[in-house]
Order: sequence, then structure tokens, then C-alpha cells
Amino acid sequence: MKKGSQDMQSSTDAPQASFLSRVRSALDRYVTPQLHRYVTPRTVRPLAAVTAVTMFVVYALGTLVTTTGSGHGCGASWPLCRGQFIPEFAISTAIEFTHRVATASVTVLVLATAFGVLWLWRSRLELRILAPLMVVALFAEAGLGAALVLLPASPVLLAIHFGVSLVLFSSVLLTALIVYELDGWDRLRDLPVTRGFRILVVALALYTYVVGYLGAYMRLRGAEIACTGWPTCNGQLIPGFSGFVGIAFTHRVAAFVLLAGTVWLFVWARSFRASRPDLYRGSFYALLAVIAQVFAGGIVALTRVAQYSQLLHAGLVALLFGALVYICLQTLPRPSVARTAPEVEATPAQSATPSAAAQRG
Repeated sequence: MKKGSQDMQSSTDAPQASFLSRVRSALDRYVTPQLHRYVTPRTVRPLAAVTAVTMFVVYALGTLVTTTGSGHGCGASWPLCRGQFIPEFAISTAIEFTHRVATASVTVLVLATAFGVLWLWRSRLELRILAPLMVVALFAEAGLGAALVLLPASPVLLAIHFGVSLVLFSSVLLTALIVYELDGWDRLRDLPVTRGFRILVVALALYTYVVGYLGAYMRLRGAEIACTGWPTCNGQLIPGFSGFVGIAFTHRVAAFVLLAGTVWLFVWARSFRASRPDLYRGSFYALLAVIAQVFAGGIVALTRVAQYSQLLHAGLVALLFGALVYICLQTLPRPSVARTAPEVEATPAQSATPSAAAQRG
């Protein structure tokens, strides 16, 4: 009986093994050569750059949806808009529908970028982390977007939505920067950085994320206009910390601390700009972003939360956080595999050879 069962199992497994073998053979014959031909550094690098720019546009559109109250412009319908693929347009419907179309476009770009970088550079630990991270953040954003449409509005949920979108944008931006700097400024990461500098930049990045959350929560609670005037709040230097005024004033204090910390980072990075121009460049961009952010906050207060001022304010937060996480990456040494085997540009002809495949893997 036992032998009969084994024979039956073997007869069942044989066709399955044969089918899988045929599928594998077909993929190797028809699909893999096309991937070697089209998925190259020359195509993936521009794709990553386009994805980062498009992601920033989607991030800005998401801010516009929130500031104009267009989150329910498509009604309680998702993924369709008012139950239709292409709805009749009112202003709020047009804004929300445009945001959804842009989100669908960036979904394709993010998935293609993640596949491309893993196909070409999966030996790099950073990309093995960032590619799945941006895919997870992408689908988390989609789920949160659906929840915001189908569930009652919640400031906390909206703030989480903002935070996840910041992670998504930053992961896409870092991926684009890494693939463009491979075997270039990427090599500078092998030079030592003081532990104190690394701690400062990581602390600033985390602090920026928290300040961004606080700003999003303040905006969604309607506390932005609690402080009239700028730089004072309701004509007072210290108006107190109670109620909506306290929320708005706390955000201003937090922004000032962020400015001071970024100035410190820039001055420190400037002291070794000759040996680490990458850190100096990143800290310079971060300083520009945080100074612009402070003035954008003033414009928000003086214009009593004009829509363009909120778009500017939110966009600068994303750029500032992106600059800081770039510096965080540059303070970390490259993985040992990158130091011992520098990246080599793959060509379609090389990609078909075993040696090129070994370099890529």
C-alpha cells in the first residue's frame, strides 16, 4: 500500500515538474533576453528620476486636496469617482480626480523603478531595503486614501497619511540619488564621519518628521489661524501653550529649533567640505529648505492660510526631509560588497553573459 501511494504521488509530481520546467524555459527564452535588453542603467536611472519628480507632484496634489477640502470630491466612492470611471466635474471633484489619476500613474512608476533597481543592483543593501519600502509605503498610502474617503474624517488619520507620504517620497528620492551616484560620490561614504555628526543628522531627520506631523495635525485641526501675525503670535512673543494658540505656538517653537539645528549641521559640515563635499552639499540644501520653510510659515500666517502658501509650506517640508535623509545615508559606510566590487555599467550584450549576471547579483 505504501509503495502504491508513493507511485501515485510520483505520477502526480511528474506533470507538475514538467510544467514548471516548461514555464521556466519559456521565461528564459523569451522574457529574460528582453529584460536584459531594456532594463539597463540607461533606462532605470531616468525612470527613477521621473518617479521622484512625479512623486513630489502627487505629494503636492495631496496637500491641495486637503487644503481645499476636496477629499470627498468623489463622494464616498473608491477607487471610482462618484461611481464613475470619469465623473462629471465640479472643482472639488476635479482636484480629487486629478489626484487619483496622478496616484495611479505614480503607482506604475514606483513598481517599475523598484523592479528595475532590484534587477540591476540587488547586491546593494540600501536598494534591497528602499525598493520594498517604497512599494509597501505606496500601498499603505492607497489604503489610507481609501480609508479617508470611506470613513469619517479624522485629523489623526490625515496626519498619518501625511507621514506615510513623506516616507514614500523620501524612499523614492533616495533610490534615485543612489543609482545616479553609484561609483561616483557614492564612494565618499567610505570616508569616516564623526559619531557626533551622524547622531546630529539622524536626530534632525527624526525631529523634522515629528515637526511635520505636528504641522499636519495643526492644519487639520484648524489651528493655523490661531496665531495671527508673524513672527509674533497675536502680538505677543510668548502667548502661552493652551488651546489652539498653544498648538500653533508650539509648532513655531519647534520650527525655530529645527532652524537652529540645521544651521549647526551646515556649519559643522562646512568644516570638512574639502573631504566630504557630499555632506556639505546636502547640509546646504537642507539649510536653504529650512530657511525657505520658516518664511513660508510666515506667509501662511500673514495670508491667513492661503492655499498657495500651504502648498509651498508642505512642499518645502518634503524637500527638507529628503535632504536630511540623504545626509543620513551618506554618513553610513557602503556595504562591503560595494567596496570590494565597484559598480560596472552593464550593457545589453554584457548582461547576457554569466559574468555580468554575477556582477548584478
